[in-house]
Amino acid sequence: MLSRLAKFVSGSNRPSGSDLFQQRLAIYESELGEPEHTFTDNAERRIDIHAFGRDFVPACQEGSDEGYVLLTNGMSEQRMHGVPGDAKPRAELMWYVREPTEEIWANLRWLANLPFIDTTWFGFGHRVALPWPPVAGTDFQTFLFLTPIIGPDKEIAEALKIAGDPVEILTVNLISHQELGLIKSEGLDPFLDLLDENDYPPIFDPSRKSYV
Repeated sequence: MLSRLAKFVSGSNRPSGSDLFQQRLAIYESELGEPEHTFTDNAERRIDIHAFGRDFVPACQEGSDEGYVLLTNGMSEQRMHGVPGDAKPRAELMWYVREPTEEIWANLRWLANLPFIDTTWFGFGHRVALPWPPVAGTDFQTFLFLTPIIGPDKEIAEALKIAGDPVEILTVNLISHQELGLIKSEGLDPFLDLLDENDYPPIFDPSRKSYV
């Protein structure tokens, strides 16, 4: 199913912009089911945001940890500027949250527009530092982009193509000033090790304490 949809999106008979939105959504739905909410964008550069409900506890384990997978749809319509040859030139953003509040999805849409405002590009390990916390309840001011490690989300990333270009799925994370300092001084790997050691929660927790 995914390979057929991906082939259609990247095929020589280019669908219209509206059709591309529907085809990306079809790929999303093939792994995540139907979205519970869609926040449609009316701007000239249209970036819709879909909210898919998910229980983040694996089926083989007891209990539940319910939240949402927020996923942009439209950021990949345009190639990002200055992408090196070994990186994917297009991207969509994913954020695991407890509730799809307006504050959350507005930040996600702003991030998805940022590369085209600042003529830059986003990839694994890239960061966006702000002068203030972007979300209520947290002191963290820096967005960090990683790539999905959950199976269905990785499948989406592998299936998406536009005009023959692969599309990167980047997960959105908020980190502390101290954690940013660690990444700057020692690189990303030591910080990723800290995430593993501290059982970093998949769902964004604004009250998370800094690991550094």
